[in-house]
Amino acid sequence: MNFRKNKLSRCLSAAFLAVVLLWSVQAQAHYPWIEMGDYAPAAKNAPRIRIGWGHAFPSENFLGADDLEEIFLLSATGARIAVKPDSAMEFTAQTGLADGSYLVAAQRKSSFYTKTTEGGKRQAKKGLDNVVKCSWSTMSMKSVVNVGAGKGAVDQVAGHPLEIIPLVNPARLKAGDTLPVRVLLNGKPYSGEIAAAYRGVAEKKETLAAAPITTDQNGRGGITIAAPGIWLLKAQYERPYARPEECDVESYVATLTFAVK
Repeated sequence: MNFRKNKLSRCLSAAFLAVVLLWSVQAQAHYPWIEMGDYAPAAKNAPRIRIGWGHAFPSENFLGADDLEEIFLLSATGARIAVKPDSAMEFTAQTGLADGSYLVAAQRKSSFYTKTTEGGKRQAKKGLDNVVKCSWSTMSMKSVVNVGAGKGAVDQVAGHPLEIIPLVNPARLKAGDTLPVRVLLNGKPYSGEIAAAYRGVAEKKETLAAAPITTDQNGRGGITIAAPGIWLLKAQYERPYARPEECDVESYVATLTFAVK
């Protein structure tokens, strides 16, 4: 029995180290995600929403309304539901939600960021000295919310430039199951890597990592749910910027958060 436990512990440690290395490479720049006050609120309640912002999940930093291009809820039928700021760093649906499954979808305002040997500048590289790298960043985020007994479909497309689509509602899953996903880049299948992390039920601040996956030519892949908790998936893509004298790369980031009991 001890041998089996030790073997499992060694396997988990090796997997954890491999994923930490991958996650640290992907997380060198700030990225956003959606944090729900409750991923399974009671019916008629208006869910509380915050936009996390940082290098690692979870974070104590958040984006406000002025940082966002848009934020809204999508019902299982694809209907849009308005979301409004409730405070400087918190949002809520304008009405209580009926039983059902929903997606919260948001997009940060696209912007330039140029890293120089003297520090970072929130502008294009043109006219700057000692430039290391310039990025034009577009960042999108989604979260799955199940209201009341809702366990319906959550595979609606929000229309983000880079988007992770859960093909099964995480509310149906438990530890050991696989969540199938599809990733789209400008509406077309994206074949690339998805990093995954979760915060276990007992942890308040620690982030535990799960094995990364690579989507196939159809943009599909499966994330193994290693444990219950709050999960975050992250996809990232870069390509050369159209005007190299102005900036170096066009960067896309997409995140998806959800809870597994």
